[in-house]
Amino acid sequence: MVMRKIIPLLLILIVVVSGCLFKPPAEVKFSVDKTLVRPGGTIHVVIFVNNTGKVGLTGATLVLGDDSFQILQEPKFPEILPVGESVQLVWILRAPLKPGVYSLKLSLELTDELKRSWTGFYGQFRITVSSEAGPSDEVEVNVEAPKVIEGGQTADITVIIKNKLDVPIELRDLSFNLFNGMKVVSAGTLPASVDGKDEVRIRYTVRAPYAYREGYISTILKYAISGAEGSTVKSFPLKVVWKPWNQSTEVLKDAYGLKYHWVTDEYIVDGYWMKRYNSTSEFNRTEFRNITLGIIGNSESEPQAAEAIYSWMMRTYSLGDTTSTLEPDKILPQDRISYAEAQILITAMLRSVDIPARVITLSNGTDCTMRPMTEFYTADGWYIVDVRHNFVGSVDEYLASPYFPKVYQLVTRDGFRIVAQAPATLQGHEHVDVTGDFLANLEDRLLKTVTERLKPELRSKLMLVMNNLDENERLYALFIFASAPSEEDLNRVLSDYSTSKIEQDVKTMYEFYKNMTWRDDFTRYWRIFAGEV
Repeated sequence: MVMRKIIPLLLILIVVVSGCLFKPPAEVKFSVDKTLVRPGGTIHVVIFVNNTGKVGLTGATLVLGDDSFQILQEPKFPEILPVGESVQLVWILRAPLKPGVYSLKLSLELTDELKRSWTGFYGQFRITVSSEAGPSDEVEVNVEAPKVIEGGQTADITVIIKNKLDVPIELRDLSFNLFNGMKVVSAGTLPASVDGKDEVRIRYTVRAPYAYREGYISTILKYAISGAEGSTVKSFPLKVVWKPWNQSTEVLKDAYGLKYHWVTDEYIVDGYWMKRYNSTSEFNRTEFRNITLGIIGNSESEPQAAEAIYSWMMRTYSLGDTTSTLEPDKILPQDRISYAEAQILITAMLRSVDIPARVITLSNGTDCTMRPMTEFYTADGWYIVDVRHNFVGSVDEYLASPYFPKVYQLVTRDGFRIVAQAPATLQGHEHVDVTGDFLANLEDRLLKTVTERLKPELRSKLMLVMNNLDENERLYALFIFASAPSEEDLNRVLSDYSTSKIEQDVKTMYEFYKNMTWRDDFTRYWRIFAGEV
């Protein structure tokens, strides 16, 4: 009898102490700015998230219960939402093209610092799609703003609030959902109220980041009518262009800070290269500038300029493995160049149009010429141009490409280091070890990229798989998933396979291949996983 009483009590204590009793980690409130919309019109889903849990929140995924609605733009979640703090997130949806009455079912999935997923947050709204939908009969918000802003410049945004009622409305708050890096630098005073049949205008000044941005900015008005609270959201398109080649030295130094020297450095590769190839990589930026400007044309950002240079290079040269010179001036007029020469030429061209750029390679302590690539810097971090593998993208995108796992194995198993060529005197090895830039938080970075490629409804399934693998198996699994040839392939396979099959196949493949030398292109292992070979 005693044992029968004690055992249930012990179980209850274990459950409580381990935190297994379900306690939502956040307070979540859903709202929409309208329930009557024109076919193909926009609806704003506003979700308030208050972290009431025990650890920080790191992400929020909105899942739509009706495929007739499409997400046009997702908000950027804070890097970490600390306990006790809240955030207001705005998703912009496109309504169905076919008129009718729809039940818009929403569910929110939160992730926390412990890589746990939390579900159980739901919202449901009855949306009428009709060509007769008109503006709100209460409060109308309009925005006057430029369509294009130069990076680093300021612009005025005027918000017009029109009270269409006969009675006054109380204005509670007016806020913006801006692009990443954009800031409000001055703001007019929001009046306490707007009289009936009247309007007010409030002017804000925003500063654009030194970066390319394109999408929608939202302004959110909260108001009250006779004590009853309401809100309305107005989104407007905006583009920020950033052309460093049109900027002064002072602006460039402000934009790039300590990275600016990667524009003005005299050499591209170090003295070890010079001795090996009996050549120097010194070049004249001014001479290259006009050529490069003609190639990049109407590019509106550093990545667009790099893409244009890369595309031009693919059209212009035949590529091989024999390097004859390190001098950009001598590489340029040739019709056949090596992959290393291509990376040197791209780096020279990027620097000539004031984009910080450098050659990165693998080093075994003696030879620092292996697997050369070009890195160039933006306000959003470093980007990679890998000519051999036809890759142009951010470092995180490169980590989630089929070409990084081989580099990872060379570094972690064979003792190689990833270095950035930083010569000043050509006296030998002059480079900076940047291995940590690639390996730091690698699993989290891979998981973020793979998750973004998945349909929202499959993200929980991915996390279930990850939680049942050990550290090495998780990384191997992410390498496999990231090497899927397309998002369609990734979503199809992860949808068709059960979690137990995914887990078992990953474990089996990892055990079989972990001590082997991996292929240069990890797509091969994806095809094995997907049952294609």
